[in-house]
Amino acid sequence: MKVFVFDASFVGALIIPDEKNPVVDRMYAKIGNDDERYSPHLLWYEIANIFNNLIKRRRYTYAEVMDFFPCLAAFNLIDDSKTGIEYSKKLLHLCNDYQLSSYDASYLELAERKSAVLCTLDESLRAAAVKYGVAVIK
Repeated sequence: MKVFVFDASFVGALIIPDEKNPVVDRMYAKIGNDDERYSPHLLWYEIANIFNNLIKRRRYTYAEVMDFFPCLAAFNLIDDSKTGIEYSKKLLHLCNDYQLSSYDASYLELAERKSAVLCTLDESLRAAAVKYGVAVIK
């Protein structure tokens, strides 16, 4: 069994029809049914924001976006809700050392803590993960 951490860019590319591509599908195919899939609690805010922007920009209707939720549920993501001062200090350290936003640092921190493979399409986050010694899905 392997452990993976999903970020919003990866999830969005798997769910949103006009963002799907064969590279992401190949990456996702490497993840087995028995593998654990994590996301920081932040993911749920980011996904809601992405979906809201799809509606505001009239790319999809509200009803169409609501149909994305069963796909999201099928990933069986385990919510990691780590918080607190020490956690924030760790995120700030990652932000400072790797020029990341605190949002991206939360994915990197979780992948490192769980010894997981990071699933992201964000190039700066991918580069930071490689420098930090965290495996990235290819």
